[in-house]
Parts: sequence; structure tokens; C-alpha cells
Amino acid sequence: MSTFPPTARLLTQDDYSGVFNAADLRVSSAACLVLALFNKEDHSRLGIVVAKKHVRRAVRRNRLKRLVREHFRLTPLNRNLDLVVMARAPADTLPNDSIWQHLEDLWQKLDIKAAQR
Repeated sequence: MSTFPPTARLLTQDDYSGVFNAADLRVSSAACLVLALFNKEDHSRLGIVVAKKHVRRAVRRNRLKRLVREHFRLTPLNRNLDLVVMARAPADTLPNDSIWQHLEDLWQKLDIKAAQR
């Protein structure tokens, strides 16, 4: 049993392109940028981009992806959105609890912006 099933993920290049090209919402912090697009699904889906340019070591890129996935899994959104979370360079140097707090703040900002639309 998977705790992060394929239905909760952006899987194809078209899924990612749709969010990049037509994002309805955009929120950011020093560590991350989140682009969001309202979807017609009955749940939110997540895509994660951690560029090698910003986070050089694979273990650190994977750590960031694990943290984002876990936060997404444990913190349900009130809206049905396709999300792309893009890590920025400072995220590489932050401890896990700081990244978690950045994600918490971003989710709150996203919820407020989505409610306004």
C-alpha cells in the first residue's frame, strides 16, 4: 500500500507544462516557489522540481523531495490543485524543521489565495 499513490502525482510532461504555462496561483518563500493550477480532479496532485543547479548533491535533492512529499501527504489542501514545488538554492542549507515551516507557510498562503479566487 503506497502512501503517496500515482493519483496524487503529476506524472507526465504535459501535467507539468500545464502548471508552468497557465498557473492560477503563485506563492514563494526563500526556500521554495509553488505554482498551482485548479484542476477538475477530486483531489490535489503534486510535482516537485529540485534542480541540480540549485542543489548539487543528490542526497540533498532527495531529502528535499521527501520532505515536500511528506508535507503534502500530511497537510491536505482545501482545494483541488495541481501543484509544482520548485526548490531554490537556500533550501539546500536549511535544516528539515525550517523547510517544513516554509512549506507550512506556503500552504497557508496558497489556501488564502485560492479562497480569494
